[in-house]
Amino acid sequence: MCAYKLVTVKFKWWGLQSKVENFIHDQEKRIFNNFHRQLFCWIDKWVQLNMDDIRRMEAETQKELDELRKKGEVRGTRARDD
Repeated sequence: MCAYKLVTVKFKWWGLQSKVENFIHDQEKRIFNNFHRQLFCWIDKWVQLNMDDIRRMEAETQKELDELRKKGEVRGTRARDD
């Protein structure tokens, strides 16, 4: 499997442009690296599954996400303060 991610950042404000764009690119890299590490660790859970198992997991995940969207708190990743 191969996945490409195109991230384009345009911040046109003289004096801050390069700093803000570099900050966003650094955070984007950190987010994708964390996601890929987690994904790789989850491979063990998926290696023995057949298509029916995968479809069942997809349906369960979709149901959980729909419930979280309706009543859950806003969650996400924040930029580091360092």
